[in-house]
Amino acid sequence: MRRTLFNAVLMMVFLGLIVISQKEAVAGGTITGSVDTKRVKYKKNVVVYLNNVPGTFKAPEKPYVVDQQDLTFIPHVLPVLVGSKVDFKNSDNVNHNVFSPTECKSFNLGTFGPGVYKTVTFDRVCVVELLCNVHSEMSAYVVVLDNPYFALTGTDGSFTIENVPAGTYEIAVWSEKLKAGTQSVTVTDGSSATVTFNLTR
Repeated sequence: MRRTLFNAVLMMVFLGLIVISQKEAVAGGTITGSVDTKRVKYKKNVVVYLNNVPGTFKAPEKPYVVDQQDLTFIPHVLPVLVGSKVDFKNSDNVNHNVFSPTECKSFNLGTFGPGVYKTVTFDRVCVVELLCNVHSEMSAYVVVLDNPYFALTGTDGSFTIENVPAGTYEIAVWSEKLKAGTQSVTVTDGSSATVTFNLTR
């Protein structure tokens, strides 16, 4: 009798663990979508992100990288979680400089030569413009966000944000050339929500 009872309890615990495991497996949902605009080239490098996501989020320990190649910042737009570090590399055969005139995060790394990199911590939520005072044609942006639920559009304007906690959020976009926009999106565990933005200048 005791052995039968013990086996029954053991089976209940086992089944309970399976249910918990299944719930964890489908925890969170996905947001997919696209950014549409009349000029195809503006579909790329749009930052899509969620506002007002509850919780505390730790920035990754590994720094992001912005390289300088062929007198160009690569990538041109880099979204990061607040508190993240960015290594600015010089892969060209000429001297470069990286500075930002942006009020929320102004800095000047000075002039540095080939093979050198310098690091900046982005500790405030804002859009930071990057420039090079050696080559005036160079520019880029670091978009600093307060949560990790963001994506950067590809050349076709598509994006995917994964592992989003269930809930209703404001989803927003930032673009260097186009007007910002927001929408409401509801995410449920184990499912996918679709959002389309039609942006104009």
